[in-house]
Amino acid sequence: MVAISPMRMTFAVTLGFAVVLGIVSLSTDSTVLHAETAKQKSYVAFSVIGSILIITSLLLILLLLLLCGDRYKPMMVSIIICTAMGMICHAVSVGVKSSIEPLPTSAWMLSTLWMCVIAVIIALVFLVSDPESI
Repeated sequence: MVAISPMRMTFAVTLGFAVVLGIVSLSTDSTVLHAETAKQKSYVAFSVIGSILIITSLLLILLLLLLCGDRYKPMMVSIIICTAMGMICHAVSVGVKSSIEPLPTSAWMLSTLWMCVIAVIIALVFLVSDPESI
């Protein structure tokens, strides 16, 4: 088990907020259930895939903190890959959604994207620093 430091808790909470924001962005949009055009279907798909990847990152960091401390580097690489891919999916989703409607309606997706950016930065700090110093 890896020691749970404030920085690690901040990372887990950041991923948790990204998951919540991703779910809120999907639940506040009525076109999720009634997507008619290809653009609507694509932003919904990318948003769902991005949310699934961020949920995977959250589960992996919890596994790392609670059970798999001896596999720190491979787990952190997996977390970074999932978080970065989730960030890219949310970025595509925001881009497609903002081409359909003005940006204020897609503000939840934009906030999800920025939470993912923060999570990727924190994860990269974890990867390059000594596990005992964080």
